[in-house]
Amino acid sequence: MHLKATRRLPSLIALRAFEALVRQGSTGAAALELHVTHSAISHQIKKLEEELEVALVERHGKGVHLTSAGRKLSQLVNGAFEQLRDIQTALPTATPAGNLRIACAPALLARISGMLERFLRDYPDVALHLLSIEHANQGVDMVISFGDSEVEGQRIAALGDILYFPVCSPRLLNGSEPLRKPRDLARQVLLHEDDGYDWSRYFLAAGIPSLQGRQNIYLPDASLTIGAAIAGAGITISDHILAGEQLAQGTLIRLFDIQFPAPHPYFIIMPPRGAKELAKAFADWLVRELELIERVG
Repeated sequence: MHLKATRRLPSLIALRAFEALVRQGSTGAAALELHVTHSAISHQIKKLEEELEVALVERHGKGVHLTSAGRKLSQLVNGAFEQLRDIQTALPTATPAGNLRIACAPALLARISGMLERFLRDYPDVALHLLSIEHANQGVDMVISFGDSEVEGQRIAALGDILYFPVCSPRLLNGSEPLRKPRDLARQVLLHEDDGYDWSRYFLAAGIPSLQGRQNIYLPDASLTIGAAIAGAGITISDHILAGEQLAQGTLIRLFDIQFPAPHPYFIIMPPRGAKELAKAFADWLVRELELIERVG
């Protein structure tokens, strides 16, 4: 079987998912590398097969078993992505170097810290200093915070159209109290990073505005509510950016199919004195990475 000849470029996101799947040898490992869910990888492979009108993966047994067309595409894609990875070292321009101080909201700080391996690989002469949001006005090179925060500087980019939904531990899903529909949340412990506003908006979106959980736990920030949800202490509201790694690993699962927009997006904020080149490079990298998570996840 031969790959369908076409002049239209296939989806680069789907090709990246296919390349990661073949290289890693499993859907789970590919999802972990790209910070997306298992189903997102499967969806992108299916999308690529539909675009090329040819089967690429044999769907039986464990591991990755390629068809003849899949093996041919793998050879082409692997070489192409290797060339893309070599672009930066091949270019004569200098790579930014030095120290980069970033103040960040707590939950996103925890999320970004788990994504930095690729950035540091591309910028080997950079030292990153990730600081809490309390340092936002203390001479940092960049701030990442909610849009309503009182931080001086220029807001240069918003980090996607964030949608919120409930997440919990798989152990809780399979526990004694069933979780089949939003009304089942009335028998559960709800975790909050605020005064209850996010959950009230979720219940409104679900058409059950008067619903309340059995008990409530209030925590200082979203990173702690995510940790408590992983431990099985209750159910929290999160999104594909903050909980993306846990969703990909399966330590958290999304509940139901109802979601609502976050009240305030995250913004990248540069200081009033202007942005240095290293900060601009990091901002561009972060926007690309989070856009990929949002589109694939």
